[in-house]
Amino acid sequence: MISYLVDAVLLIALAFTSMRVTRMHRELARLRSYQGEFTTIIHETAGAFDTVITAAHDSTANLGRLANVLSTKIDQAHEVIAALDARSGLAPATAGGAEVNKH
Repeated sequence: MISYLVDAVLLIALAFTSMRVTRMHRELARLRSYQGEFTTIIHETAGAFDTVITAAHDSTANLGRLANVLSTKIDQAHEVIAALDARSGLAPATAGGAEVNKH
């Protein structure tokens, strides 16, 4: 009689263990699925960062070229102002013998 009771307890324990193992198996399968999605997202994010870095480098290069062009234009404007001052008979603005740079 006691063996039937022990068999019943063991059968219940086996059923409970089987349910838990099945649940854990499903959870692991779902986590593997998430890992694949996570890996894909990480690769896409890395690609996006590469694009942003390239755009930043291009923007910096463009800003450098723009600064050079603007500097040239400012120098040309100073030359034109000096020429206009010379035509009108005005002396260029000086400070201690050196021409004042207004930019």
